[in-house]
Amino acid sequence: MNPEQTERLIRHELSRRRALSRRAFVRGAFAVTAGGAALYTIGCGSGDDDPAPAASATTSGGAETPSGMSTPGGGAELRPVLLTSEFVAGENNRFAVGLLQGARFVKDAAVHARFFKIGDDGQTGEFRGEGDLRFVELNVEGAHAHDSSTGEAFSDDQVSFYVANTPFDAAGAWGVELAVTPEGDASPVSVQVPFEVLSEPKSPALGSVPPASENDTAATNPNGESLCSRDPACPLHDKVIADVLGKGRPLVVQFSTPAFCESRFCGPVLEVLLNQMPEYREKVDFIHIEVWQDFQLRKYREANLEWNLPTEPYTFLMNGEGEVVGKIEAVFTEEELKNALDQLAAL
Repeated sequence: MNPEQTERLIRHELSRRRALSRRAFVRGAFAVTAGGAALYTIGCGSGDDDPAPAASATTSGGAETPSGMSTPGGGAELRPVLLTSEFVAGENNRFAVGLLQGARFVKDAAVHARFFKIGDDGQTGEFRGEGDLRFVELNVEGAHAHDSSTGEAFSDDQVSFYVANTPFDAAGAWGVELAVTPEGDASPVSVQVPFEVLSEPKSPALGSVPPASENDTAATNPNGESLCSRDPACPLHDKVIADVLGKGRPLVVQFSTPAFCESRFCGPVLEVLLNQMPEYREKVDFIHIEVWQDFQLRKYREANLEWNLPTEPYTFLMNGEGEVVGKIEAVFTEEELKNALDQLAAL
């Protein structure tokens, strides 16, 4: 190979590498601007060093997903589903994503994320940082035994997902490119998802005192099916938020609807909360708020509206002064909840 051919080959290789870094996000063709610097590297969320859950939220059933991409082996399409979507600039956000192949979650894949801040023109994106997402799994035997909803997607007792802690530095449009290498595959599959980062949270912020809602209870609402869509109704309907919020004892409030949850996470996370409650109830108050006042009429419960929750499930942890000290959106593991409750009970 002569010097001219070598130079052409090098230029081609450099061009190919730039093209790989300029893969379009869904519906956007967002190109990485030249010279975009990495402003941070996302945390890998390893074990006990994880910070407390940060502000985040999801759409019911997950955020909008792009069309999937076939796996290297030619199997069903791989579709990313954002399980968190209320990201806030300047906060340590919990970024969680599920990977669907058909109607099942992909387990034990290696997932590397690259984050881009989309420019005001909506066409260019500046690379901000990258890191590996940690695989975690919620496994609650009989997770859906007490809900009457149907549907294949998200209905397993085992829910596999991938998480990282992401400190987004600016509000606005963002995108993430995920390089997913399923277990046993040699080559990664690239999938992309757009999302928004807010300047302020919509739901009660960390450090704020949420509304002192006058929710109904088993004493004030004899209709058990209306009070709680779990069958049978769970026992966390004996307290009013207004009566216990900021009255000296820590408080956990979960908004979930086991029978009508589009994401199918409500049943599992409520069961996790019920499993953990006996260990902490001497020090912590627990309340479950059924999301729907009337599902058929699409009428939300007043507390759900007062707390400005666009999604479910959503679990809040308040200290004895009533301040939000933790928020866990969508699905979480037993270990994640237990760590949060240990910290809450120690306050």
